[in-house]
Amino acid sequence: MAKSSLRFRILLAAFVVTFAISGCTTTPDDTVQRDTAALIEFAELAEREGEYEAASNAYKQLALIAPQEARTDFQIKAVAMLLEGNYLAQAQRALQMIPTEGLSATQQLDFHLLAARIALAESNPAYALELLQQPPSPLTTAEQHAQYYQLRAQAYSRAGNLIEAVREYIKRGYYLTTPFDALPDTPSEIEENQLLIWQSLMMLSEEMLQQLRIDPPPDPLSGWLELALLAKRTQRSAADISDSTALTQSLASWRDHYPNLQVSENILASIDALRSGAVVHPNKIALLLPMSGNFAKVAAVIRDGFLAAHFNNNSNEALPAIQLYDTTTTESTVAELYQLAVDNGAKFIVGPLNKADVDSLLQEDEITVPTLSLNYSNDPTLMADNLFQFGLSPEDEARQLAERAWLDGYNQALTIVPEGEWAARILQAFNESWEALSGSIAEQQTYASSKNDFSGPLRTLLNIDESGQRKQALESLLGTKLKFEPRRRQDADFIFMVAFPRQARLIKPQLKFHYAGDLPVYATSHLYSGTSDREANRDLDEITFCDIPWVLRNTQGATDLDARIQKLWPDENRQYTRFYAMGIDAYHLIPQIKHMATFRYQRHSGETGSLSLNESNRIVRQLPWARFRRGIARPL
Repeated sequence: MAKSSLRFRILLAAFVVTFAISGCTTTPDDTVQRDTAALIEFAELAEREGEYEAASNAYKQLALIAPQEARTDFQIKAVAMLLEGNYLAQAQRALQMIPTEGLSATQQLDFHLLAARIALAESNPAYALELLQQPPSPLTTAEQHAQYYQLRAQAYSRAGNLIEAVREYIKRGYYLTTPFDALPDTPSEIEENQLLIWQSLMMLSEEMLQQLRIDPPPDPLSGWLELALLAKRTQRSAADISDSTALTQSLASWRDHYPNLQVSENILASIDALRSGAVVHPNKIALLLPMSGNFAKVAAVIRDGFLAAHFNNNSNEALPAIQLYDTTTTESTVAELYQLAVDNGAKFIVGPLNKADVDSLLQEDEITVPTLSLNYSNDPTLMADNLFQFGLSPEDEARQLAERAWLDGYNQALTIVPEGEWAARILQAFNESWEALSGSIAEQQTYASSKNDFSGPLRTLLNIDESGQRKQALESLLGTKLKFEPRRRQDADFIFMVAFPRQARLIKPQLKFHYAGDLPVYATSHLYSGTSDREANRDLDEITFCDIPWVLRNTQGATDLDARIQKLWPDENRQYTRFYAMGIDAYHLIPQIKHMATFRYQRHSGETGSLSLNESNRIVRQLPWARFRRGIARPL
């Protein structure tokens, strides 16, 4: 809660004294009017100060003393204040106290808007959409219309239906009146709404954008889809300077087809910048990789993916020169090796791979050329203007799994992960995200990866042992043997699991054996080898997991590039396929990274996910979802 100002505290004291006195006396009409005015002033000040609970209490008091026709409006305002302060349970109770009979059209809409906000806060987008089925009456205000379509868009977005979210945001735009340039250096409501449209569209593939564009111009949705498709294609061919004329012609044609569709100049500038210098076309690239030691195999695979993307480049531009620097076969520090690469003419540097080397590089005073590290620093607060961090962080997966389980309506988690520091970091990321979503963790267990029998930790996780102990106590009390079927705990509704393929194929059947076959399981990508093996993976059925597009797409059929890699490096590809994808994305991010830094809402549809750049210059991956059915990982 915001810290109270002196004025607020003085007014609060006056408010308490006034109503303590007036509560002891009979209140005539003029006193009621004075009290009403004082309460309204107090509530409005409390709202401005961020004291939402106090504001809500004032509106509740107003509802008690106001005339009958005004009471409902004050009750609605009280609920709204509680939601602003994130007092969810109190808001729900206060909303239930509002009688629904005799509400005006405006009040009825306000009631449903508040109920929908509560449903979204409880991660129930389906119920929010059910509450908002009836379109607003023409008698309701533009502000109510805007909030109605905003909540519907948020519900669709949280349910994973991005195109319907875009439709609702477009409808919302008609009820926003703040012009683009009303507030200098501050995005207007219209521009913020359009950025939400754009971010949603950038999450869709080119194929999906093409398929959804079914209505002819000047349909607004088709206009947005066509512009997004143009941006995707421009981004893909950004390395080809000769495409700048084609882009000019395409934008002019788009404007001719959709003359009434006003799009933020910021969005148009982000597309235009792809041809006007924001895209970096380095003529010499340095790769800083550890080609010996513990990380040598991973480094070799990243290098091979990087070179595969390089030689598969169809650009009309001359290919850049690539020079490899081995960070493990020299006495030089990573900073000295970095400077050597710069002295040798490198205009872009990819690497290093080791976390310690990334930390070391971030300690340097100057990073003089754009650099894409292949791991994240240990300290998320460390950053440099010219250094961008990219990696396959399992912690990112854990956070997304927490969000997915919450959006699927679950509240109580069980967790089972391997012993060791690596899994502990993943578990910590999951726990922090899950608790931030107000989820609860009923039990956590670790297991030894080398074993085949996980009955011990699973029995403890599911409280099977306590069930057996209760049976023994009852037999001792009654002095007789009892027929007994153990029962697992009933206070959890899903399991978060970290496991590699061998362990996952053993754990899932053992969960069923221990009476937990009906509990949904969410897992990180580590449980999937990336190879379709119906028989081996049948025991993973119904497990939901996230993975990179490269792996999930190739489950359905390999791309040309993947087929080439399989032919050249069949053994490594099976085990390290995700690092090939990382190498490919690292290459394709080079001409995009400065553009993404300028327009933070831009996304790159990569092989390792839908990639965006956050304010700490870290690449954030949004991963697609899959579920095993009949031994096959099927994208959701």
